[in-house]
Amino acid sequence: MKSFFLLFSFVVLFTSCTSSDDVSTDSTKVSGIWKVKSFIDNKSRDRTANYAPYSFEFKTTGEIIVTSSSLKYNGTYATITDSGQQKFNIVIAANDDTISEISEDWIMSEKTDTTMKLTKSSGGNGGTKTLIFGK
Repeated sequence: MKSFFLLFSFVVLFTSCTSSDDVSTDSTKVSGIWKVKSFIDNKSRDRTANYAPYSFEFKTTGEIIVTSSSLKYNGTYATITDSGQQKFNIVIAANDDTISEISEDWIMSEKTDTTMKLTKSSGGNGGTKTLIFGK
């Protein structure tokens, strides 16, 4: 009986672990300097104007440099596939609420050479954030 339980546990462990989290190594499709073209928060409020002074430089190394006339923040980004969805993770260490608001695990709903549309469903209130970067 003990052997059966060990075998069962082993099978469950290996069949529940999948390789659905695949970190993309091709960041060149995102690289360059981008601006926020639209940001709608989870309460359907247009917050785009808050991002007008900022530029977001996505480097091929996975680093982000966010700048405005007087500020500079560093962070990282990664494109991953999780459960069949392409996600775009942004992590920026900033004491700026505007920048901290986009430091999220986004779903990439659209990507062209000049546009990235990202969405994020909010936890308890059911709202969705939409962030659009453009070149």
